[in-house]
Amino acid sequence: MINLPDNARKHLDNYLQQVRTCLKDCPTVDADEVEQNIKEHIESELQDSSEPVSFAALDDILKRLGSPQQWLPEEISWWRKIILRLRTGPEDWRLAYISFALLVVGFIILPSSIVLIPASFIVARAALSEVADSSELKAQKCLIYPSLIVSCSVIAFILFFGGMVLGACLAEVLWDLTWIREVAYMGTVTFAASITVTITALSWIILGAVFCKWPGLVRSIFKPFADWFNRKHAIILTCVGFALLVLTLAVVGYLRFVVFSKL
Repeated sequence: MINLPDNARKHLDNYLQQVRTCLKDCPTVDADEVEQNIKEHIESELQDSSEPVSFAALDDILKRLGSPQQWLPEEISWWRKIILRLRTGPEDWRLAYISFALLVVGFIILPSSIVLIPASFIVARAALSEVADSSELKAQKCLIYPSLIVSCSVIAFILFFGGMVLGACLAEVLWDLTWIREVAYMGTVTFAASITVTITALSWIILGAVFCKWPGLVRSIFKPFADWFNRKHAIILTCVGFALLVLTLAVVGYLRFVVFSKL
């Protein structure tokens, strides 16, 4: 066999292992014979090359040979081809398929979604970490991005509107207290709206302060959709929260001490 550096040798061994995996349960094809033919073809291609053969030269030959699955007989079932694709395909593609499968099953079997959808998100992020730039994903985006979009949307809702839900629940609890109703001296809807908006504004102020201190946290959580985020956007969020808080307190004060006090 020709002299190969360690990285090229590992690459070839990995390719041959994938071929053996594909042909493991195919009685009509001799895996040893196929492997020998592949080695002879590579030696024939590289016989005039200087040694040791570069990784790029070997990789070019393997790409021309094609996927290890091409050695499968035509009669193999479609579902087995899918399983072999997951077992022998590139790592990033395997993760992409697994992520999409977990997401689909999570939506089909709703009780399992609380586990499968977060798992799909984790696998999608693992696939994303396999590449230096998300633009390198190309067709894999169709499999990875659905999970990322769903999960990031849920996280964004919890972060930016969780305060609204918390405020509504708190308002309902406080309204059951007699002394609160006497002090507030306003209608149920007005009281609930004022508490809800106040808690929402406070949560935005806190989030803005945290993201201003650690802007990379947003980029990390919502990768690759928030690569544009920086401290300027965090300051804007804080200012919006502060302005909403001041406006809410002013309106509530006006209603409490000017409008409702005269009723």
